[in-house]
Amino acid sequence: MFLFIATIFIAELIIALTLIAYIVKADRAVKSLHKEAVALKPQIKAGLLGIREGVHIVKEKQSWLFEVIRKKRNQYVISAIKTVLVYLLLIIIKGRCKKAAAICQALLVAKDVWDSLSA
Repeated sequence: MFLFIATIFIAELIIALTLIAYIVKADRAVKSLHKEAVALKPQIKAGLLGIREGVHIVKEKQSWLFEVIRKKRNQYVISAIKTVLVYLLLIIIKGRCKKAAAICQALLVAKDVWDSLSA
């Protein structure tokens, strides 16, 4: 009976010593990482400040980009409305005067060619 208890005690002692050794090893690793982190703290701080400035620049550029997109969208909407109105006028004129419709159609083709050359 005493031999069984002594064997269990020795096994628990071995487990406890192994756990203590692992804890000490982990503590040393954490201390070395802490030293490295403290040594790199100024570089990390400078990097974070650079990232902060970059975020501010991106934020400014984002608002500028959205403004440009909004202006282009408005230009395209106005252009589409003008085109629809011209074609609607062309259809109306085509029904009443054939000669005026041909002139308007030629002017429309010239405008499309001019727009394609300028773009």
